[in-house]
Amino acid sequence: MTTLELPLLDGERWWGGAVAEGRHMPYPEGYTFDLRDVLANQGMPLLLSDRGRWVHSERTFSFTISDTRLTAHTHEADAVLEHGEGHGDLRGAYRHAVTRHYPPSGTMPDPLLFGAPQYNLWIETVFEPTQEKVLAYAERLLAEGFPPGVLMIDDRWSNDYGDWTFHPGRFPDPAAMVARLHRLGFKVMLWLVPYVTPDSPTARQLNDRGLLVRETGAGADTEGRAGVARWWNGWSAGLDLLDPRARAWLTGRLEALRDDIGIDGFKFDGGDAPWWRSLGCADPEAYTHAWNRFGVDWPLNEFRDAWRAAGLPLAQRQQDKYHLWEGRFGLDSLIPNALAQALTGHAFTCPDMIGGGEFRFVPGEGGEGFDEELFVRYAQIAALFPMMQFSMAPWRVLSPDNLAIVREAARIHTEFAPEILSLAAHAAATGEPIQRPLEWAFPHQGYAAVTDQFMLGDALMVAPVVAKGADGREVRIPPGTWRADDGRSYVGPATVWFEAPPARLPYLRRTAAPQA
Repeated sequence: MTTLELPLLDGERWWGGAVAEGRHMPYPEGYTFDLRDVLANQGMPLLLSDRGRWVHSERTFSFTISDTRLTAHTHEADAVLEHGEGHGDLRGAYRHAVTRHYPPSGTMPDPLLFGAPQYNLWIETVFEPTQEKVLAYAERLLAEGFPPGVLMIDDRWSNDYGDWTFHPGRFPDPAAMVARLHRLGFKVMLWLVPYVTPDSPTARQLNDRGLLVRETGAGADTEGRAGVARWWNGWSAGLDLLDPRARAWLTGRLEALRDDIGIDGFKFDGGDAPWWRSLGCADPEAYTHAWNRFGVDWPLNEFRDAWRAAGLPLAQRQQDKYHLWEGRFGLDSLIPNALAQALTGHAFTCPDMIGGGEFRFVPGEGGEGFDEELFVRYAQIAALFPMMQFSMAPWRVLSPDNLAIVREAARIHTEFAPEILSLAAHAAATGEPIQRPLEWAFPHQGYAAVTDQFMLGDALMVAPVVAKGADGREVRIPPGTWRADDGRSYVGPATVWFEAPPARLPYLRRTAAPQA
């Protein structure tokens, strides 16, 4: 075990590590976390301070923030903890650490992921997607006035996990379906995981070729039988992503879907380190990282779980949320987690499905029933994220008035798409995030704790409503002259109350820097 102790500088605050801990950033006194416990989202062994310092390791570590120091411990004896200092502020620390350890790739995901809303079939089809349902959803989207974009066919489109061929009963002519979706203006993605149904023909073939993760530990089969572990959809074996032969096998399957059916890209789900750990993998995070690296070859991609993926051209979705206003899985976690994504090197970010991807699926955790106001505010928050994603059909669950508001949120996203795409190209070239905390753009001016507003670049500030029943909110306005979405001008620094009825998404653009 390696230990690093850094005495805190006056007023110093720290960010980083696990995106799902975004609501706690900047970390308070007494906070402690173990990066082996990253929960189903992006994890990075990197911490940043607003006093221009950083801490990094290539392996997991635990850390604690006391009233006087930051203490970090690695879990392996040979792991190294590095730190840097003297880089001025949060942006300076980020630039130095990312340039040193995670230089930008120079490329970005498919522009359509940013340029229009995304549409995932998960909530509307659950485990029973069919060709008929997919086409009906796409055609209804256009009829309801939503723009075409990326359409994702989610779980159970295939025969078995790991088989990755269309189920012939549910999808009698997938090539014709995809051709029809292309004519309507959509690109098409398919969901998959690096898991394999244990009793399937595919599993037997892969096991015979030695391409599955083997059992380890006391009592393991001496011939190295494939291990099986439980995940959210049952029990599966794992494709050995560290074996180039296994990766080549999966690449062949995906290329066949592209060449024979016309599929444009893939949602690379799963890959969580705790699952690989349950198989007995000595370095489970290495498998998550290998899954991320595998997706780089597909510009139209999505990941929900990542490890050391900073700088890669991957669309990073937040962990699944419940249909709740508050808490770790609630609407009010969206902006803090987005800022955590930004500060851990994940520039190409997407919130969860609008309304929460776990709606109806977690008994006792999904709130008191469907809330139209929550869905509307969720759509407004997502409108000026780098990406926005629908799943639950808005026309099915909303009144005509609320449907019009959500349709307007989608229009706002497409209106700002050129600006978002420009920032995405900048992120690909420099590694700087698209979304940014106020502390990034206006350091050392008291904005470190502002986690319900965000910047797009350095000139556009977004301040959505995140509280149930609120018809307005306080907005922290940094120095300079700013023009709001309603045309009014404000001079900062100031704190201003903004009226925000359900139809309004407050945002401001800086039109002039403060006078010297």
